[in-house]
Amino acid sequence: MSAQDGNPTAVLGEHHLAGCEAALGAYIARQRWGGAQGRTIERTVVVDAAVISESSPVLLHTLTAVTFTDGGTTRYALPIGTRPVGDPISERMPDFMIPWPDAPGPIALYDAVGDSTYIEWLLDSIRNQRVLLTSSGTLRFSCPDPDALHTGNLSSVRHLRVEQSNTSVEVGDAIFLKHLRRVEAGPSQELEMSDALQAAGFTHLAPVLGRALWESDDEAPSPLTIVQPFLHNSTEGWALALTSLRDLYANAESVGNADPAQRRALVDEQDAAFLAESMRLGKVIAEMHLALASCPPGTDMAPAALTEQSLNTWANTMTAELDRLLARDEPALDPLRDARNAIVARFDQIRGLSPGGLLTRIHGDLHLGQLLRIDTGWVILDFEGEPDRTPAERRQLSSPLRDVAAMLRSFDYAAAAAIVERTAPDSAEAGLLRGYGEAWADANRDAFWSAYLETIGTRPVLPAPGPSLVLRRAFEVQKAIYEIGYELGHRPAWVSIPLRFLLRGTNQ
Repeated sequence: MSAQDGNPTAVLGEHHLAGCEAALGAYIARQRWGGAQGRTIERTVVVDAAVISESSPVLLHTLTAVTFTDGGTTRYALPIGTRPVGDPISERMPDFMIPWPDAPGPIALYDAVGDSTYIEWLLDSIRNQRVLLTSSGTLRFSCPDPDALHTGNLSSVRHLRVEQSNTSVEVGDAIFLKHLRRVEAGPSQELEMSDALQAAGFTHLAPVLGRALWESDDEAPSPLTIVQPFLHNSTEGWALALTSLRDLYANAESVGNADPAQRRALVDEQDAAFLAESMRLGKVIAEMHLALASCPPGTDMAPAALTEQSLNTWANTMTAELDRLLARDEPALDPLRDARNAIVARFDQIRGLSPGGLLTRIHGDLHLGQLLRIDTGWVILDFEGEPDRTPAERRQLSSPLRDVAAMLRSFDYAAAAAIVERTAPDSAEAGLLRGYGEAWADANRDAFWSAYLETIGTRPVLPAPGPSLVLRRAFEVQKAIYEIGYELGHRPAWVSIPLRFLLRGTNQ
C-alpha cells in the first residue's frame, strides 16, 4: 500500500477532523487504559495517521500524543472513526463514542476499537500480512500460520469490560484480540516474554497467532495488536478466589467469633478445592521461572548471577520508593509515616544476605487477575509488566521471587477485596470476617509457596532457603508500597487494603 500523503494534520483535515485533538485527549483521560487519573492535560497532538477506510465508515489509524502539566508525554494507539449523526453505532457502543462539541458538521466521532468493522479489518490485515505506510512510520502485520487464524463467527464481537491497560475483544468463539493502547519506545516486554517462553517449551500461556506492529526509523517496533486463541471454559483466577471467599464468609457469619485454629480449620474444611488450585499455581509459576532461567546466553533474555550489588541496589530502590510515596500530601499516609523506620529496617535486612541464585526476566505484574483456569490447567496472561513502571524497568532482570511476592500479595488482596464488596470496611461484620480472610490468605500462600519450592527443587535459581525467605518478604513489602501509590491514583477507596498489610507489621 502507498504512503499517506501529507502529515497527520493534513490526513485529519482531508476527513473533516481538523481540530479534534482536544476531544481525543479528553476521551483518553477518561479511560482506564489512559493512566491519566489525577493528571491534567496540557495539549494533545496527533503525531501519526493513516487512512484505513475512506467512507462508510471513515476509519483512521492515529498515534495521539498527550502531554500532561506534570511534564510527562504518553503516546496512545487511538484508531478513530466517523459516521453520520444518528447512526445506530452510538447506541451499540456508547462507551466508545468521543464527544466533540466543536465538530464542523453532523458527524459522530468514536474510538474505532469499538467498531466491529475495524476489528474485521485488523484480523484481515494480520491474516494477509499487510504493510500500511503511515505519515511517520509503518504498520506491519504478521501471522506465522495464516491457516491457523480461524476467526469463527465475525458477527460476534464482544468487548471485555475489565479494568486494564489495553482493550480486549473476543471474536466469535475462536479469537482473543488485545489492542494495546500505550505506544512505548523500546522492545516489547510482552512479545519478548511470549516468544522466549514458547521457544523454551512452556505451554501454560496462550500462543501468539498474529500481531500488528508500529515501527519507524527512530525506534524499535511497538506492538499495537496481539491475537491469541480464545480459551474455552476459562475462569479468571480472581473470580475463582472471590467465589471461594464468598462461601467462606457466608459460613463464617454463621460460626461467629473463633480463635485462629478454628478459623484455619473452617478454611481447610470448605476450601480444599482452591487450596489445590493454589498448589497447581505454585507449580506453574515455578515452571515459568525455570523456562526463563534457561534462555540462551548472549541475548537480552539471558539470566545473570544475583550479586551483593543487586541486593544493595534493591534495598536502596525500595527505600527510595517508600520515601517518594511518603512525600505525597496524602493524609491517608500519616500512619505509614510513623512506620517508616520499621519498613526500612526490613529492606536493610537484604543488604547482608549471602548472594546466590539468578537474575532472570520475570512476568512483572503477576496476580490472580492475570491467570485463567481452563480445562487443562492454568494459563498465564499479559506479560506487559506493571503499567506505572517504565518499559526499561519492566525489562530489567530481577529475582523470580519478585513474581512470587506479587502472587502472595494477590491472595491477601482477594481476601480483603471480598470483604469490601460485602460490607463497609469499618463495620463490625468486616472486623469479624477479617480474621477468616487472613486465615484463607495464609493457607493459600502456604500452599502456593510450598508447591513453588518443591518444583524449583535444587536447581540454582533461588538463593539459599533462609535468604530466599528474607528477600521474598522484602519484595512483598515493596509491592504493597507500589499498590498504595497505584490505588491513590486509580482507586482511592481500595488504598486501605495494601495499607493495612503494611501496618500489620510487614511480617508476613
